[in-house]
Amino acid sequence: MSRIDLVKGKVGPNSLGGYEKCSALVGQFGNLTGSSGALEEGKPLLLYNINEAEGYGLKDNPLLYHHVSEYFRMGGKGATLRILNLPAPTTFKGLIEDESVKQMIMAAKGELFNLGFAYIPTGTVTHVDGLHSEMLPAIKAAQALADWTRDTKRPLHTTLECAMFNGTSSTALNLRNMDDNGVPVHCPQVSVMIGQDYSFAETLTGNQQQYAAVGTLLGCMAFQPVSYNVGEVATMSLTDSTRNVWIQAGLSSHKTVTELEPQLDGLNAKGYIFGEYYSGQVVLNDGHVCAPEVVDAEGNMNEHTIALSRTNAKVFREIYKAYEIKLKSTVPVDPKTGLLGVGMLKYYEGVGNRIFENMSKKQELSGGETIVDPQSNLLFDKKELKVFYNWVPMGDIARIAGTINIRRSI
Repeated sequence: MSRIDLVKGKVGPNSLGGYEKCSALVGQFGNLTGSSGALEEGKPLLLYNINEAEGYGLKDNPLLYHHVSEYFRMGGKGATLRILNLPAPTTFKGLIEDESVKQMIMAAKGELFNLGFAYIPTGTVTHVDGLHSEMLPAIKAAQALADWTRDTKRPLHTTLECAMFNGTSSTALNLRNMDDNGVPVHCPQVSVMIGQDYSFAETLTGNQQQYAAVGTLLGCMAFQPVSYNVGEVATMSLTDSTRNVWIQAGLSSHKTVTELEPQLDGLNAKGYIFGEYYSGQVVLNDGHVCAPEVVDAEGNMNEHTIALSRTNAKVFREIYKAYEIKLKSTVPVDPKTGLLGVGMLKYYEGVGNRIFENMSKKQELSGGETIVDPQSNLLFDKKELKVFYNWVPMGDIARIAGTINIRRSI
C-alpha cells in the first residue's frame, strides 16, 4: 500500500512573455507536409518552437526554415510564431493585401504584435532607386495594413524582406524621406530589412541567394522589450560561432558588408536595416522605420524608430484595455456644476497613470501622465469622457562622442 499520494499540479498563465513576443511571418512557401501535418495555404500555423516546425515539413523549404529557426533563436523563451502560407501572389503588394492576412490578425484576438512579410521577386526584375520595383507599393500597403490594425484596436509593427537590393548609399531610395509623385510617404509602422547571413545565402541558388533576413529581425523584435533598440550591442549579437550563423554579414545584393563598408553609413542614414560588425560580432545597425524624425513646436514626437512604434502600440493597447471596462459605468457628478468632481477626475486619471507606472517599472518608457478634461459632459449629448495621454520614451545611445587627451598629469 502506497503512503505517498502524488497529483499533477495545475499550470497557471504563461509568464514567459506577453503579446509583445507574438509574431507572424507571411509568404508563399509552397506545399509542405510532415509527420505532424501540412502547412496549408491560407490557414495560419501557430508554432511554439523550432521542433514543431520540423513536424510540418518546413525543412523541405530551406529558406523558410532559416527564417523560422532564426526567429526562435533570436526570439528566446516565450516567443511564438504564426506562419501564413499564401498562394503565389502576383505582386508583393498583393501578398500584403491578401484578405487572409487580416483574417489571421482578427483570429489572433490581439495576440500578434510583430508582423513580417517574406517575398522574393521571380522572373524579370526591374529596379528603381536600388529597390526592386515592387518595394515602394509594398511599403505603402504595409502601412495601410498597420493603420487598419490601429483602427481596429490591435496596433502592431511590420517588417518587409527587401530582397535583391542593388543600390548604393548615393542611389538608394531614402526610406526616411520618401515621396510618391511628389506626395510625401511616411510609414512609421514599416521597417525594411536588406541584411542577410551571407554564408547561409551561399547555400541557396537563383534569386533566393539575394534574400533578406526578415526572420532574424522578427526574432530581435520579439526578444527585446518594446522600448529597446533591436540593434543593442550588449544583448543582440546575431553571431553564433557554434552554429556557424551570421559569421559573415551581407546585404541582399549578396555582397558582404566588408566589401561594401564605404556604403554602410549612407545606407544607415537612409533607414535600411542590416547587420554590421562590433568587435567581431554581427549586430543589426539600428531600428529604422520608413519615416523621418519629427518633433513639433510643442515637443510631440512621431514614431521614428521601431522602439517608439512598438512602445506606442503597447501604450495604445494597454490604455484601451484599461478604459474599455469603464464604458457605460454610472458616474457621480458634482450637483452644483453637473461635471465631474475632483475625486472622480483623479480616479480616471489614475487609471491611465497606473499603466504608465507599470510600463516605467519595466523600463518600457520613462514616464507618462493622464489628464482628464474637467469640462467633460457626462449628462447629455455624447456623454464623452475626454482624456489626454502623454508619455516620454526611454533614451537611446545611438553614438558616443568622446575626446581623448594625453595629459602630463591629472
